[in-house]
Amino acid sequence: QQASPDPRSYFRQLNLHPRIADVANDLFLDGYHWEAVFAAAKALVNYVKERSRRDDLDGAALMRTVFSKNAPLLKVNDLSDQVDLDEQEGTMHLLEGAVLAIRNPGGHTFPEGSDQRAMEYISLLSLLAYRVQESKR
Repeated sequence: QQASPDPRSYFRQLNLHPRIADVANDLFLDGYHWEAVFAAAKALVNYVKERSRRDDLDGAALMRTVFSKNAPLLKVNDLSDQVDLDEQEGTMHLLEGAVLAIRNPGGHTFPEGSDQRAMEYISLLSLLAYRVQESKR
């Protein structure tokens, strides 16, 4: 049976969003994988607050307000047709899900799992940070 590759070697090759990399790289590479996930999730929320200028909101309510398809503060596209509206709403749900399924449990429990799963969560959070960066006010 072949040994599985060390997730740290793959992690070093990821092109993580700078906001995520700044808080997650050292933690992950030092073996604090789930602390890195939690730090990355908090960084994503803070990035949305900064870009939207809505530091009065947090969590799922922040994501639902900022990325609403009806009156978004940040738009992921031109919202010119149903496909655009669906993408906007889907992005909102992805960000809302990241808060509910990744950040919130990380703040209330001690998540456990494989290094591989932690790296996948960080990759997802990085992708979402790139989407936030690309969105327009």
